[in-house]
Amino acid sequence: MINNNKFKYFLPTKIHFEKGGLKFLSTYVKERKALLLTSKGFIDRGLIDKIKSDCNFVEIFHKIPTHPDFNDIEPLYNITRKLKPQVIVALGGGSVMDVAKFVSVSGTEDTSFEYVSFITRKKIKNPKYKTIPIISIPTTSGTSSEITPWATIWDNLEKKKYSLHLAELFSETAIYDPELTLTLPKKITIQTGLDVLSHSLESIWNKNASSITIAHAVTASKIVINNLFELSMNLENIELRQEMMRASIHAGLSFSNTQTAIAHAMSYYITNYHGVPHGIACSFTLPMIIDQIIGKYKYIDCALEEIFGELSSKPIRNLFRSLEISTNMIDYGIDDDEFKKLVSSINNEQRTSNSLVKI
Repeated sequence: MINNNKFKYFLPTKIHFEKGGLKFLSTYVKERKALLLTSKGFIDRGLIDKIKSDCNFVEIFHKIPTHPDFNDIEPLYNITRKLKPQVIVALGGGSVMDVAKFVSVSGTEDTSFEYVSFITRKKIKNPKYKTIPIISIPTTSGTSSEITPWATIWDNLEKKKYSLHLAELFSETAIYDPELTLTLPKKITIQTGLDVLSHSLESIWNKNASSITIAHAVTASKIVINNLFELSMNLENIELRQEMMRASIHAGLSFSNTQTAIAHAMSYYITNYHGVPHGIACSFTLPMIIDQIIGKYKYIDCALEEIFGELSSKPIRNLFRSLEISTNMIDYGIDDDEFKKLVSSINNEQRTSNSLVKI
């Protein structure tokens, strides 16, 4: 049950939201030596040239893979230790920010890649570490990684996802420039938008929820419900892009203090073993979860009714139908036997224990 009389909330990140906000990067980098992590697309678009002359970049890396694996990160980690930047600039989607967070960490005594990988794998109980400040500039409206303290790192051999979680991994500054999302293709726009919806709803049926996080979650969810389909049909509409970026901020302000819950717990198995993109894997189960939670907690019912205008999963099912995305497990290759394996895989997941919804 939510306790409005007792809660904690923490967000140390400075937020700058503005069309064309990329041009203010130098204001936050100042005179510090900066390492820039980005994607090849932003090199090709010439956006880096606009900020390169204003900032003291010691190096620019643009080969950041989607779903970064430990093996992908090790070379960059070692180079970062040699360059000794004073600040890291992460310009890109969630994967770029995940890598930025990982390479920002080093042990105070042991500065090896292995030490940080052991921290990530929870093999060290009381790690001694330091971090390099990060300035994040998201180019998608989805992960909210720029205002959360987690980095997702994959081990492809184990087929397992690890989460590096340190309070110091909140970005120093997050610069939101909706113009950077204008070139996102339809599929990525939809997937990242549904990730926002999942982050928001999952922070509502969450044991760590408070009146503050729920208020942000409701705002984010309403924006997605009211705008995502229209944006998918009008990808160059800057006002809609701006709204979805605003939704991502509110979602981050919510789940940064609650973590996610059961839909995300299930999603990692679905992505690993069935190749379903994360934004779909963490969201197509939301209607069935809503059906499970309705009527069990008054404050959750009130939040869902405010979001959907009615107390049912019908509006969210209609959204998925309009986006031509199935909400049926079997359409993702998950039959009864696979579902049992999926359930078994999340028994010891932190996100499962966060959830007020049980399978």
